[in-house]
Amino acid sequence: MVEALRAWASTHLSASSTLLQLSDVQPMQYCDLICQLLGKAEVDGASFLLKVWDGTRTKFPSWRVCMQDLVFEGDLSHILRLQNLVIDVVVYDNHVQMAKSLKIGSFLRIYSLHTKLQPVNSESITSLIRLEFHLHGGTSYGRGIRVLPESNPDVDQLKRALESVDLAAIQPSDNTCQSENEDNCLTPSSSESDLVSLYELERCQQLCATTLIDHHCLEKTSLCAILKQRVPRQYRILAKLRSYEPKRLLQSVKLLCPKCHSLQEVPYEENVDKILQDAATKAPESKLQGTSLYDSEVWTTEGQGGRQVAVHFVKNDGILPLSNECLILIEGGRLCEISKLSSVFHSVIPVRSGPEDLELLDLAAPFLIRGKMCHYGCKQCSNLKPIQNLSTISNKRIWIPSSVAEVLGIVPLQYVFVMTFTFDDGTGVLDAYLKDSEKFFQIPASEVLTDNNLQRNLEKIMNVICPPGIKIDAYPWLECLIKSYSVTRGTEQQICYQIFDTMVAEDII
Repeated sequence: MVEALRAWASTHLSASSTLLQLSDVQPMQYCDLICQLLGKAEVDGASFLLKVWDGTRTKFPSWRVCMQDLVFEGDLSHILRLQNLVIDVVVYDNHVQMAKSLKIGSFLRIYSLHTKLQPVNSESITSLIRLEFHLHGGTSYGRGIRVLPESNPDVDQLKRALESVDLAAIQPSDNTCQSENEDNCLTPSSSESDLVSLYELERCQQLCATTLIDHHCLEKTSLCAILKQRVPRQYRILAKLRSYEPKRLLQSVKLLCPKCHSLQEVPYEENVDKILQDAATKAPESKLQGTSLYDSEVWTTEGQGGRQVAVHFVKNDGILPLSNECLILIEGGRLCEISKLSSVFHSVIPVRSGPEDLELLDLAAPFLIRGKMCHYGCKQCSNLKPIQNLSTISNKRIWIPSSVAEVLGIVPLQYVFVMTFTFDDGTGVLDAYLKDSEKFFQIPASEVLTDNNLQRNLEKIMNVICPPGIKIDAYPWLECLIKSYSVTRGTEQQICYQIFDTMVAEDII
């Protein structure tokens, strides 16, 4: 069906990119190429090598894939005789299966082929810049490979061009050498200064949207090479963000326990309100009101079954502080009531009456609320202590959440962004996890759920590093540090990757 659609499109639709011969190809370009397949080899699971020619020679020296350890199919001696008329095309992802099925000698049209300049050795850029040919994953802009039938007029024209090639004229001279196992030192038809200028122009158009916080001494490693390495290791990569999950960015905010490293969802308001509602069925205990720690006030709601609500105002050295410095403990309150109180008082702790003292509610509810910010504790790691321990906090004007958690035996959960980034650098594709509280986006995960401006900033950042509606080739580069590690899932070992010590560049925030 795809072949039939391509055949129809070739006569009814304009080409998605310009059809060029190799002699007319320029760097930083997308073009279609009609060529003959001379050889092929699998590079790795995500990329495949095709050696092709069209009888013409590129103006710039072309890059060669290292053939060592590759199972090659094709007449290598014939390819060597053709010298620099043959180019290496690396295809990726969904095009790999198609590339594997191609027969040597077949005639192809490669759609939306990407040409780019790349230095083989950064210490000698002037002599080792090479022209690369990549067929990236996906089908945008018609990207793909089509086998041309013998009856196609383009095939007749290509055959005539190939038959007219003078092999004697292209044999290597004293100043031109070629090797399949190492980079070649070809003599380009354009000057080296033009080549370097083009390379510098391309690099200027590919400024990174991220910066490294540390480990600047690490050398860059291709994704293809990383996927073959053992764990654990640290890498520095330069890649583009092909996609990410979750698409609904607020769903990326999770709660992380720093002790047991467990992750959990941020509770929905309805669930928190249900916990508070269940606790409100028990009336406040009068003997626990008005202690040395706090003064208490109790009132009965109207039209709600006579629900009693108790508010305990925590004192500072026996004196009630101003409301903006006062911590209150509330019994029987609903979420809407607690939200109103948290906008007036410094902090709010939901509690209930216990046999001996006031107690915290289930840790599925916040143990402390400051303004719009809810602080949660880990059920597994916390060992709750009496509310009276609040008296041991020295500075009762600040009520730091970590100090409150410590005296109450709570291991506080941290708000973090948890996302999966799919990186693509043209050599391979790799999924890496982002687990970060505020370094990467320079946005605190603890505030983004309640701040519309921060939500807009987060969306803006993601639209910059992974722009919607355009080709991945136009995406900005991301320089990141990632580390590999293994996890056990059932009886199997799985290799995972995580981003670390990387942040979004300040000019896109």
